[in-house]
Amino acid sequence: MAYCSPAAAVSETVASDPPPPQFALRADHMVLDAALHGTSVLMAVQSGRVEAFDWLEGRSLGSLLTLPPEPGHRFPPTISSVAVSPGGRLVAAAASDGKLRILEFDREAGTVPFRTVAASGVQVCRFLDDKKLLLGELTGELALLAVDEGREIFRRQLEYDPVYALAVSPGGRRVAVAFRSSRIQILDAESGAMVQALEGHRDSVYDLGWFGETALVSGGKDKRVFLWNLEASPPRPRLLHQGDRPVTAIAVDAVGERVAAAIESAKIALIELRSHRVSAILAEHTAPIQILTFVQEGSRLISSGNDAQVLVWEVPARPEGGSP
Repeated sequence: MAYCSPAAAVSETVASDPPPPQFALRADHMVLDAALHGTSVLMAVQSGRVEAFDWLEGRSLGSLLTLPPEPGHRFPPTISSVAVSPGGRLVAAAASDGKLRILEFDREAGTVPFRTVAASGVQVCRFLDDKKLLLGELTGELALLAVDEGREIFRRQLEYDPVYALAVSPGGRRVAVAFRSSRIQILDAESGAMVQALEGHRDSVYDLGWFGETALVSGGKDKRVFLWNLEASPPRPRLLHQGDRPVTAIAVDAVGERVAAAIESAKIALIELRSHRVSAILAEHTAPIQILTFVQEGSRLISSGNDAQVLVWEVPARPEGGSP
């Protein structure tokens, strides 16, 4: 991959007139995380809900999970993270009340409770496979949970700063972990042992996305989007974009070889990986964006965040030309 070579190149914006969102929906409150389940996208909402939206037809499917206020509290606990198992059987939701709710999809009964696990301080959760769930915590620890048994397989103290992002590689063999510090760690998924440490960001890393098994995209508070070639020794970042605001969300379309990045408080840049150019700017949000997800082989993009909007974009065609 020639475009992963260790060199710096700031992306250049090209003229584009992107269409408005194909669908514009609304969640109950700020959206903090999302996961895909077929043609549905599940949103972790600050008001204690996991809400479902059909991104193919553009309609709300209602609430999958609604948490009541705790005794003595006016508001329900915040759901900080949501994840769906690869086979689609289980949904995990981590909440600020120190509990992890795991739901099971039942064809006849719909979604039903499966297990509640005490999990204080979980910032982000991601399924490793259909039976194992990764938990990134505010303490800088990473735990791997055997979901059916409700037991920990391992627990590792990786940093002493909160885990901000987890991303499992497409093959499920490695996990990328980002922290409030500027560090990123690549771990062996089964053992939790560190394989590589990535250093290049200058502040908190907010989001990660795998590009195949050997490259990673990251963005963070230092206003930069990096592409890492993990086959290099040591891995060094290539600068894809540097803007004026923190990069709060990342999505990678491996098929179309492009990255969507929330480069300003309410704008999304589509960055072409081969040419390092910004081919389009999507600007319909009104507050910081927390969620970006490509669907339908990269032809659509789902975005959401602090303005509670759930937007489904038809992604503009990839421009011709550009050197690799």
